[in-house]
Amino acid sequence: MHTVRVLPPRLRSCILPFVVLALNALCGMSPATAQDKASPLPSHLPLGTEACFGRNYDAAHLAKHPQQRVTSFHLFRDFTPDPSKETPQSTPEQLRSEDGDGSIHVTAFVRLRDRPGLFWNGLECHKTDSGVRCGIDCDGGGFRLRAAGQSLMADNEGFVVVGGCGASDDEQEQADFVSPGADDRTFRLDPKPVAECRALEDSRKPAWARLGPPIRERLARDGEVCFARSYDAAHLARHPKQKVRRFALLKAADARADNPDWPSYELTFRIETRDGKRYEKKTNCSVDNYAFACTHDPQRDTQRDFYLTRAGASAIMLRDRRGTLVELFDAPLGSDDQLFRLHDSPPGACHF
Repeated sequence: MHTVRVLPPRLRSCILPFVVLALNALCGMSPATAQDKASPLPSHLPLGTEACFGRNYDAAHLAKHPQQRVTSFHLFRDFTPDPSKETPQSTPEQLRSEDGDGSIHVTAFVRLRDRPGLFWNGLECHKTDSGVRCGIDCDGGGFRLRAAGQSLMADNEGFVVVGGCGASDDEQEQADFVSPGADDRTFRLDPKPVAECRALEDSRKPAWARLGPPIRERLARDGEVCFARSYDAAHLARHPKQKVRRFALLKAADARADNPDWPSYELTFRIETRDGKRYEKKTNCSVDNYAFACTHDPQRDTQRDFYLTRAGASAIMLRDRRGTLVELFDAPLGSDDQLFRLHDSPPGACHF
């Protein structure tokens, strides 16, 4: 039987603060972390709770407001991970535990009168001396939020939708700015079912997001990982501007992702052209939402020049819309050498 020794009150009062500090340090917390967690709008956007607010403007409203560019506006609080993304996802519990650490996160979705499609961006909302402001990094603008009964009022200061800081070249080409024009200054956003915002979130995923497991899982396999394709004479006859006869993508046996939360690999790319010449180049490819983005120059590893996307359970697609493979291989390629469907293959298919 163990004897329990009770410390005198004075000694307990001296030691207890150090014990609390030690436990907080072990857990990665500051002493005031739990007390500091808060939502800037707890009545409408409580911590750890999914929420959807929005409005779809009908033809009658838009006819009365001819200078209103926004035809729909939604705000989404989301704690459901998306396993179809290439970035490894946190669990719902992890997402909720991080909520309210100085701010809360929302996604804004808008549709525009003069442009087809759905536009969006992520914002951080926090309290200021003048109320609640939701803003986008790198001076991307934002809006102020205030309660109006069960609804929210968004006072627009102008904000970027698709594009801005950290956007890919593809996103920059689609970028737009919701300017606070004559009829786009204030939006009343009513409570909506979470499913309505979830449908918007799902609609922005590329088609290939549903085509097999994420590429990060395929590249994480032990040993060499090879995706390759050899084109026969019939295919090349149908594509006279395709110079590549054989294409291979290889992850070496000893290659490892340098960061499990943001996987990046050095991959070997090989081609053989119609005239029998062979070219090889190593470069970096990193996760980028629903794809792996690759640079033609490994010295510029943040540049996104071409992409690897899913093309089924046993294939991936190399997409080179800008024709940068010419620079990667320093080879004279044709206009049909920008899209390659590569199949999961034995390692030997990548060695030539």
